[in-house]
Amino acid sequence: MKIKQSTLTDIIFCVLVMPGMMFLFPLGEWMLWHPWYVTAFILWMYVVYFVCRRVLGALLWNGRKWIGMVAGAVFLLGVVNFGLSLTPVDFPQESTRPEALELYQRAMWLLFIATVSFGLVAGALLSRIKVLEEGTAGIREENRTLATLGHLGSQAFGNDTISVKSGYRDVSVPLSHIQYIESRNNYACLHIDNRDDVLTQISLKDLLERLPSKKFMRIHRSYVVPLWRISASSVTEVSLIGVPEPLPVGRSYKENVKKFSCKSNKS
Repeated sequence: MKIKQSTLTDIIFCVLVMPGMMFLFPLGEWMLWHPWYVTAFILWMYVVYFVCRRVLGALLWNGRKWIGMVAGAVFLLGVVNFGLSLTPVDFPQESTRPEALELYQRAMWLLFIATVSFGLVAGALLSRIKVLEEGTAGIREENRTLATLGHLGSQAFGNDTISVKSGYRDVSVPLSHIQYIESRNNYACLHIDNRDDVLTQISLKDLLERLPSKKFMRIHRSYVVPLWRISASSVTEVSLIGVPEPLPVGRSYKENVKKFSCKSNKS
């Protein structure tokens, strides 16, 4: 079973780092003198760690606008820690001079500062790692989708292309990469997989005449779609593979879509 990085970090801190820091001080003697006080402070340190690691560290990574909130939260944690350090307890021979801060109080502040620092840094780094992993997963999913689309498109068109004029240059567009074609006044805009749209100085009607008639269909006065991309259709809209939003079906083209749907269902 694979352990998440965040869980592993928590285990390392709670089982190794925190006990290691605590035993740098005379914890055994303090437990004999005031076991409930020391136990309460140990539990408080774990609360501080998880607040910093799971909440404040993530906020710290998310941008400067959260720095003030994080600083305020750390200040409140410090106020609570200050209150705990002022709790009147008797640890024999802890003060070497009247004005000195007692040893157990110095230990409490050192542990607090170390716990807050570790929690904030670990939380920020783990948040960054999570963002990178999600981005990598999204890229892998996009690559798998593009590979699937490329395979299906190649089955439908092979290596066939169409050459159109865009601006002052001729652009060759693989038919298998065309998502759909949109009419924009007297121009046609080709929406293409993983590429910028291509706007060509030709009407949608003229461009449709240059496309394979049995592999493209007009569903609206403004839209032409490749048949192989149609994943679902109704009398009002058509969903296309690789296109997030469905396209509307014009009233004059409902019969075309209906015939295609019946033919697809039979096959």
